[in-house]
Amino acid sequence: MQARRSVWSNQRILAMTSNFACAADEVWRLQRDDDPECRWFRTAVRGDTEPVRGSMQGTYVITPQGHLLGRINSANPDHVLKVLTKAIATWESMSDTERSQVAVDAPQPVHRWEDSYPTSGLVLERFARDIGDNPRDPQRAPVNRDTVWFSGQELQGWLPDAKTGAEADVSPRLLERLARFVFVDNVRGQTLPYARAELQGGGLRSKVLAIRGSFVDIEITGHSKATAKGPWIDDDNYWKPKGEFPRFLNCEIFGKATFDRDTERFTSFELVATGERQGRTTFNGRAKDEPNSIHQIGFLLRLADESYRVAPTFINMYGVKWVAGPKPKPDPK
Repeated sequence: MQARRSVWSNQRILAMTSNFACAADEVWRLQRDDDPECRWFRTAVRGDTEPVRGSMQGTYVITPQGHLLGRINSANPDHVLKVLTKAIATWESMSDTERSQVAVDAPQPVHRWEDSYPTSGLVLERFARDIGDNPRDPQRAPVNRDTVWFSGQELQGWLPDAKTGAEADVSPRLLERLARFVFVDNVRGQTLPYARAELQGGGLRSKVLAIRGSFVDIEITGHSKATAKGPWIDDDNYWKPKGEFPRFLNCEIFGKATFDRDTERFTSFELVATGERQGRTTFNGRAKDEPNSIHQIGFLLRLADESYRVAPTFINMYGVKWVAGPKPKPDPK
């Protein structure tokens, strides 16, 4: 997050991007998975295909044939600018033949979570931010972004009967996805989700405010609460902490949306959740918090542009058939 704010918002860096084919990816997957493109990346960067512990996050400049021109892991735009400038100079010093080469064994990924993008479903981008005691107080920096996906079948779980004034409970599995994977404290860094057993009540209701031809306007209200006693109890997460991190996060939820019955799609969807958090995890930037201190946090969910197909952070834990996971490695025995 710090690098994205300080480096890729810098005007000098942005001016340089026209010289590159820019891409972003999840480095945890690139450094550890056995997918062909992951092995290609490790070969280009390190010279071998072996998985890497620790972190390989940073900025890399790599030619189409897999030649590394520069790399750096820094939140200082001046340092990144030097690496980019040097990489361009190296590229321009190469012959036309070298520059036109592409990798003979161009990697084709076997699995990417983006392949499960729910084209006919509901895709929301999600923002998390610290707030003051009063939700109307000015917002605080920093902010973190994520997504949440619902299939075409699941989005029906948001809707009551199409009658003005009709009310219904939102499908519990939709609230569960929010409470476990969306309403989590990653404002300042990486955090843990909540296990299903750590959810403590909560509920969502939707109500039809108006019907305008094929359009159904609804209001969404409710609350959620999740409490982790300390030890990690869910084996599905990629990252399994060694320590114990007691924490909780509860939210009051309010939103409005419009559903088009002709296209069976939401044309607008905005949901706000504000509440309290306590506790920390290893990488979420809360080490300075007093152990028993309670803080205010806020979330915004809104309809994502169709071109925004970044997979949700915890999609590997959705546990639904429409999300295809990687094929298990064959048993060497």
